[in-house]
Amino acid sequence: MESSPDAAGRLTEAVKRDSPEPGLPLPQLGILAGLSKRSLDNLASFGRYDHFSAGTEIMQEGKKQDRFYVVVAGELAVTSRKAGKELPLSTAKAGECLGEVSLLEPGPASASVRVTKDALLWSMDINDLRAYLLEHTGGAGALLMGMATCLSSRLRQANLLIAKHHVVPVETLPQGHERAITADNAPVHVGFFDRIKKTLSPSDKKIRISTKIKM
Repeated sequence: MESSPDAAGRLTEAVKRDSPEPGLPLPQLGILAGLSKRSLDNLASFGRYDHFSAGTEIMQEGKKQDRFYVVVAGELAVTSRKAGKELPLSTAKAGECLGEVSLLEPGPASASVRVTKDALLWSMDINDLRAYLLEHTGGAGALLMGMATCLSSRLRQANLLIAKHHVVPVETLPQGHERAITADNAPVHVGFFDRIKKTLSPSDKKIRISTKIKM
């Protein structure tokens, strides 16, 4: 079930007036695709709607956050800071969820989330979720399956990123020329094994020092 343009307009206006109406529809998209209209109506009453302008930061990496969000409309950028640089991770659009990890396992946000296009979000905290799970077991099952699918998809994406950006040796040296294996942005450290060999007598130098790493 997708909201009509008129319904979306009424929803946005209701949020702007800071007086959300009960029973406003949630999009039957993303993690909510498996819920019936009745389940969506029930779920909506356990949370709240908020309208955010472009540029608003919803979550800040490393800071505590306790709400689970569903994007009803708009677009948000998910980023992370590494070595002083802001790295883009993903873009959240209608039907996608945010903050489910910290909701299910309390802790600081693992990424920052900023609105890039005016967004309408629906959210709930852990107490709201527990109340919904207890009162609506059928819809709760579909919601949890949707959340599990969302988490599985993100885990798959994370594994692909790890595989894509894995660290490889700077170079492969001929047999007998040993040196430390380093990341390609780090200096090559040479001379450790050479210093060991210089301390050996001529007869001891027949001993082979292996530096092979078996993965």
